[in-house]
Amino acid sequence: MIKFFRHIRKSLLEQNKMGKYFKYAIGEILLVVIGILIALQINNWNEYRKERIEESVYLRNLRDDIRSQIQLLNVYIDYEEIIISDSNDIIAHYQNNNGFYNMDSIYPKLSALTTRWTFSNANETLRQMINSNQINIIQNTELKESLISFNQQIDLFAENTNINNTNLIDNFSSGKFIEMGAYASYGMSQKMSDKFNDFYPFSVNTVIDKELGTISETIMNIPQNKLELINKVVFRNTIATLQKNGHQGLKQAAEELLNQIEKEIADHD
Repeated sequence: MIKFFRHIRKSLLEQNKMGKYFKYAIGEILLVVIGILIALQINNWNEYRKERIEESVYLRNLRDDIRSQIQLLNVYIDYEEIIISDSNDIIAHYQNNNGFYNMDSIYPKLSALTTRWTFSNANETLRQMINSNQINIIQNTELKESLISFNQQIDLFAENTNINNTNLIDNFSSGKFIEMGAYASYGMSQKMSDKFNDFYPFSVNTVIDKELGTISETIMNIPQNKLELINKVVFRNTIATLQKNGHQGLKQAAEELLNQIEKEIADHD
């Protein structure tokens, strides 16, 4: 093809047809430019197609991660509801008995308040996309902003939960519930044991010594201990309620984000 064009140009020069030569040369240049533009367009189209395929993969991974996060949030909500229920029963028993008396049915619920659940962020795909700046592969600006906002919510909630677990439960209340209660003899509430057994075999190795309950009642009803213990039970109830509300808010945000992602996937298909 190149030899053909050269032959034409040479023929025009030999015939001294300069006007036609220049017109032909310009036309040839235009053909080359058009060819380059077409090649660039094809290359751009191929790159765009590759990015859309990659975006589809990311969207499906994001969808799977969000679904997992919702499942985890349901677990966290169930757990906090057990804490709220058990602590409410303790408070009601305290009021009905004017203190910590007749505690056989209450000791396991007091022991349940020593536990807490570590918050897990299941959105590995989203974290990787943000850290590597691959988040920009998401073409839908509204969806991209929702993803970034959700990641910020998750990170903030995880940080607050870890702080609460360490400072307000581990260091502030759990030790006192074990120290004053009869954990060794009565174990943990059935609802809490069942919740842990949903994930792995769990049981409390108890000792047969009902005198521990009598000793515990004596210690718990010393006025200073009585005040401290009921305050911490009520406080544990408050923390669980706040955590549950936070989990429910995150679940709603996750469900809304999931709807956005699924709509975007449908638009790609």
